[in-house]
Amino acid sequence: MKLRVGVVLWLLSWIPYGLILDAIFGLPRWLYICSWVFEIGIGLLGIWLAGTEFSKAVKKSGWKHAPHIAWEGLIHGKSLDQ
Repeated sequence: MKLRVGVVLWLLSWIPYGLILDAIFGLPRWLYICSWVFEIGIGLLGIWLAGTEFSKAVKKSGWKHAPHIAWEGLIHGKSLDQ
């Protein structure tokens, strides 16, 4: 589950919230900067969540099985601890 949440957060970090909100509402500069900090923060949180979960599985099964483990966890929702 952490792998999926991490990947979703990382993908959401690529949406340019600052540009979208600035185009719609005309944000002040400080709020525009805060939106970029928010984007970077959710991206780093996503990488941290997905990375910790994936690293546990790789340590247990080895790098040879890493692509298969990641695919099963991300697409099929299987636990990475198996």
